Amino acid sequence: MGQGVGHGAGRVAGVLALAWLLIGPAAATAQTDVQLWSNLTFDWAKSARLVYELDVEPKVLVKKPEGEPGWRNVDLTPNVEYSPTGWFDLVGEATVGYTRQTDEVHSFEVSPRVGIRFHFLSRYVDAVVRKREMSPNRRLVVRDLMRVESRNLFYGGAGSGTDSSWRFRNRIEVLLPLNGPTLAGDRVLYALSDWEWFVPIDEPDERFANRHRVRAGFGYRRTASWRYEFLYMWTRSRNTIEDGFETSDNIIDFRVKRVF
Repeated sequence: MGQGVGHGAGRVAGVLALAWLLIGPAAATAQTDVQLWSNLTFDWAKSARLVYELDVEPKVLVKKPEGEPGWRNVDLTPNVEYSPTGWFDLVGEATVGYTRQTDEVHSFEVSPRVGIRFHFLSRYVDAVVRKREMSPNRRLVVRDLMRVESRNLFYGGAGSGTDSSWRFRNRIEVLLPLNGPTLAGDRVLYALSDWEWFVPIDEPDERFANRHRVRAGFGYRRTASWRYEFLYMWTRSRNTIEDGFETSDNIIDFRVKRVF
């Protein structure tokens, strides 16, 4: 088992290294910060093809660049996924969020999204792997999630006005079990990594709408009903495609998923 774990960790490290090379090094002048995120996710598997989800995600800035304000945020995201075939899923979701940007300014966000997820090697959906027929038949899981979102921000307090924009997002995901043949068993430790980029379709007033994000970490599938993940995320942002990257975020994220 030790040799399998070593090979698995090596593969995930290789994927992460490739993603890092693709997005390039962060700009030396970029402002950096440290954030803490957490996710509590509830999944309801109505059938082998249909899954409902609700994600609760609080976030807080714990270390900020000098002269920048602190902030805190909470997002609620209901989600529905339907799988017409074994190789792609249709995804619909909407984030409703509140952000305390400064002591005087706060904002509300309503951002619906639609998209499609492609499964390249085998189909793995967290909420339905309890069903034998939906279990992945390969160790390595590779999938691609493409979404289009409408972002709508409403400012209050000392701030005022609204901001609406459209943005395309694409996330390539890799998962690999470290102590079992597939991701479908109990007490499975697995590694995961993904690379996502955010591209505005129009020219929003919001700063840093154009982003790259890399995530890597480990998960533990205790049973079909409970899952835990610990991730490190690195995000860099810029105003437009032509501009240099102006911010670099270091994020620690702990996630718990309950499947019904």
